[in-house]
Amino acid sequence: MPPTEQRFAAGVSIAAMVRRWATAVLALTAVVLSAGTFAYRYTYGSWWQSPQRIPYCGRTYVPGTPDLSLADVRQRVSRTALPGGAADPLVSIGKTPPVVGADMLAAVTPEAQRQQLGTPCAMALYLKTGNDHYMAYGLSGGP
Repeated sequence: MPPTEQRFAAGVSIAAMVRRWATAVLALTAVVLSAGTFAYRYTYGSWWQSPQRIPYCGRTYVPGTPDLSLADVRQRVSRTALPGGAADPLVSIGKTPPVVGADMLAAVTPEAQRQQLGTPCAMALYLKTGNDHYMAYGLSGGP
């Protein structure tokens, strides 16, 4: 044994232990990244592109009109008011995918009104795809 090589009581060198730990960490990282990729595909229906579907508030939303400006989005939301009422305010509802994804906006119907009228949380979501560019996602199925 070279004089600079240290060994544990079981006769395993420190270098061998470091290699084993590094291999284990790399393998675990690969498994976590693969699981994240497949979870994204399962949830959003695509491999890292704009989602083919977005689950939100127990409903599924599918792609609609691309390349809307924020002014276009606000104009669309203003036309969604129920007769005699005001449109629900446009609010940020999170990111898709969570934490690292693009911002999403929606005009979310208040809970009391949803219960009374049996309507969904939102009729449309707006995914930010660039600087002042949004893609509309419409509710899949009926209200």
